[in-house]
Amino acid sequence: MSKTKEIQEKLLLAIQSNPPNLDDVLFLSRELAKQDPNNQRFYIDAKTLIHLGRDSIKDHSTALLELVKNSYDADATKVDVEIFSETKDLIRVSDNGFGMTEEELKNSWLRIGYSGKRVSTKSELGRRKTGEKGIGRISTDRLGSTLELRTKSKKDKLIGLKLNWDDFDVEGKSLSDIRVEIFEPESIKLPIKDGKPSSVGTEIIITGQRQPWSKINIENLHQELSALTPPYEGVEDFKISLVNDVYPLPSEEIDSNYLDAAEIKIEAYYPGEGTELIYTYWDKYNSKETIEKIEWSNLLARTGINKSILNNNKIRSGSMTIKLYFFLRESASVKDFDFNLTKLREFLDNNAGIKIYRDRIVVKPYGFPSSQFGYDWLGLADRKAKDPAGISRSANYSVTPNQLVGAVFIARDSNIELSDSAAREGLVESEAFYDLKSLVMGTINMLESYRTRLIPKINEAKRKTRSKESTTQRIIKALNSIEKDLYTINLEIQSNSKIENHLKERVQKNVNELSGTTNKVEKTITELLNWNRTLSGLATIGISSAVFGHETEGSITQLKGSVMAAKLALSRREPSINGALIEIEKAVKSSKRVAAWGAYALTRVQREKRSKKNVNVAKIVKSVINELKPAYIAASIYIDDGELNDIYTYTFQMDVETVLINLLTNAYTAATLKSGKRKIIIRLIEEDLIEPKKLPVIGFSLVVSDSGPGISKEFEHRVFEPLFSTKVYPTQGSKSIGTGLGLTVVNSIVNDLNGKISFDRDPDLKGARFKIWIPKERKQRN
Repeated sequence: MSKTKEIQEKLLLAIQSNPPNLDDVLFLSRELAKQDPNNQRFYIDAKTLIHLGRDSIKDHSTALLELVKNSYDADATKVDVEIFSETKDLIRVSDNGFGMTEEELKNSWLRIGYSGKRVSTKSELGRRKTGEKGIGRISTDRLGSTLELRTKSKKDKLIGLKLNWDDFDVEGKSLSDIRVEIFEPESIKLPIKDGKPSSVGTEIIITGQRQPWSKINIENLHQELSALTPPYEGVEDFKISLVNDVYPLPSEEIDSNYLDAAEIKIEAYYPGEGTELIYTYWDKYNSKETIEKIEWSNLLARTGINKSILNNNKIRSGSMTIKLYFFLRESASVKDFDFNLTKLREFLDNNAGIKIYRDRIVVKPYGFPSSQFGYDWLGLADRKAKDPAGISRSANYSVTPNQLVGAVFIARDSNIELSDSAAREGLVESEAFYDLKSLVMGTINMLESYRTRLIPKINEAKRKTRSKESTTQRIIKALNSIEKDLYTINLEIQSNSKIENHLKERVQKNVNELSGTTNKVEKTITELLNWNRTLSGLATIGISSAVFGHETEGSITQLKGSVMAAKLALSRREPSINGALIEIEKAVKSSKRVAAWGAYALTRVQREKRSKKNVNVAKIVKSVINELKPAYIAASIYIDDGELNDIYTYTFQMDVETVLINLLTNAYTAATLKSGKRKIIIRLIEEDLIEPKKLPVIGFSLVVSDSGPGISKEFEHRVFEPLFSTKVYPTQGSKSIGTGLGLTVVNSIVNDLNGKISFDRDPDLKGARFKIWIPKERKQRN
C-alpha cells in the first residue's frame, strides 16, 4: 500500500469516528498535502506566534497600546484599562465598541495576519481603522501568559475564548495543533455609558504577567494613553480610564489652556499636490496672524538635511498638517494665566516633542519624552549643542526640543508611502519618511526665522517684565523653587530602597545645609538694598547740594557779613544797639537757613526712613517742599502744590523722598534756564493702572512739571542713562554742573517699586513733565 493510500484511510477513519478526532484530521490532512508531487505548502510552527508577539513588541506599554488601538478601531468611545501588579495578578482592557460575533471570532480573530480593516477601512463612526497587519491581538502574549476574551455584539450572543500563550512555546508543533477554547461566559464587564454598563463591547483579561509594572512604567503608559489621540485637538469621542495598584495617577486631563501660554504658534499645510506650502503664524506680541507661502525647494535649502535622499521637485510623503507651539520656560509665560510656572513646566516635561498622528492615533515613538530615540527624533538637541547661539545671534539661532510641543497630522489613505514598521513602533524610513522629516525640520526653521524677526518686541517684553518684578523677588522665587525641587528629589531618594543608606545620609545632610538658604540670602539682599537705598539718599544729597549749594553759600556769606556789621556797630564810640540788633537778626535768619540745610541733609538717611512702613505720601511730599522752599523763593521760583491728596501705602519713606527731591532738583535747574515767570507744579493723585486684557492695579501718581525749556527730542532716549546730563555749564550763580545720576536713581527706585515712569511736555508750562506711577501696597499679615 502506498503512503498516500495509507494516509487517506487513516484520515477517513478519523473523520468517521464519533465524535470526529479533529486533531488527527488536521495532522493527517497536512501529511496528505505533503504527498502532492507537484506542489508543496508552507507550514507554520507554533513558535511563530511567540516571535510575532512576545519577541517583536518592544515593551508591555506598546503591547497594551495595541489593544487600546483595537478598541478605537471598534468604534469604542470609552476604554477601561486596569493593571494590578502588586495586590493581584491581572490586566484588564474593556471597551464599549461594536464587539464580535462567534463567526467573526473564529474566522477573523483567530486568523493570524488577517485584518478586515484592509477590506473595510472606515468604521461606522467614520474612523479610519489603524491596524492592517492582523497581528495586534498577539500583543497580549507580551503582557501575560493566559488570555480570556469576552465579547458581545448586537448580532450575536455573549461569546468568549481562552488560551495559554505558553502552549505555543514548544518545539515541533504546528500552529494548528494548539487548542483555543471557545466558551459562553456568564457575564461581561463593560465601561459605563450614560450611567449604565454598555450592552456591546469586548473585555480582555490577562493573567500570568510577563513582568511587573513599576512606577515609571505606569507613568509612561499614562503619558502614552493621554497622547494616543491629540490631547489638544478636542477629541471628545474617545476616552481612556487607567486604574492601577502601582502608582496613583493625576485625574486631570491635559488642559488646552496651556497652549495659550505659547510665545509662537505655527501651522504648516501641504495639500498633497504641487510644491507650495502654506504657513500661518500667531504670536503673543501681535493680534493678527501672518500667512506666507514657500516653495518646497526653498524650504529644503534651509533644513540642512542630506539632499541626496530628497527630491527637490516632489513631496512623496503626501498631504499633511504640522502644528508647532513654542514656549519660554520662564515666569513671564504664565502671566495672566490661572496656572503657575511649575504647572507649565510639568506640562512641557510630559508633552514636549513633536508627535506624529495618523488618522488621529499617535505613532510611537516620535515625540515621547520617555522614549530614548523617539523623543528627539529630529536631532534638535544635537543641533543646539553644536551651535548654542541665542536669539541675539539670529543667523545661528535654534530652538531646543523641550521648548516645542507639536504634532504632524497624516492619514493612511493620503500618505500611502508612510507605512508601519513590522515591530509595531515607528514608520518605515523610506523616501517618503525623509520628505516628512524635511517638512518638519523646515517648519522648525521657519519658526526660528519668524522668532528672530520678533527680537525688538521680545526685548521690549523682557524689559517690561523685569521692571515689574524686583531683582530680589526674582532671586527669592528662584531659590524657593530650587529648595522645593531639592525637597522632592530628597523624598524620592529616601523612599528608594535600592539606594544605600550612607548615600541617603549624605544627600539628607546636604539638603539640610541648603535648607534655610533662602532666608539667609533674602536677609543679605535686604541689607544690600538698604545700603543701596542709603547710597541713593546720599547721592541725592550730593546732587541737591551741588544745585542748592550756592544758596547755602550765600547764607553763610550773609551770616558772616551780618556778624561783622553787628560787631562794628557795637565797636563805635557811641555803640548802635539798634543797628547791632538788626544785623544780629539778619545773622540769626542766615544761620537758621544754614542749619535748616544741614538738618535737611542729615535727616535724608535716618534709619527710620530706610524701613518699610505705612506712610502718608502727601505728608512726605509737603515736608520735602517746605524744607526746599527757601531755595526756590530765593531763585524766584513759585511752587504750586495745591493738589496733594492724602494717600497711604506701605513703602520706604526714603524712596519717596529721593524720587521727589531728584525731580524737584531737575525742575529747579530747568526753571532757572528761562527768564520770565518761573513755576513748578506738583500733583499727587490716586490713579489705577489700566492696561489691555489685564485687571486694573490700584496705585497713585506723583507729577512734577516745570516752566523750563523741556527735554530735547534728540535726548529723550538717554534721560535715564547713567552719567548722562544736559547740564554741562553752571547756571544762575551755581558753580555745579549736572552729575547725570538724578534720573538714573529715580528710574532705579521706580523699577524696584514695580512702578512706571514717563515724561512729556507740560501743555501749560511748556517745560518737562515727569509722571511717576507707583502701585499701592498693604502690609502683609504674618
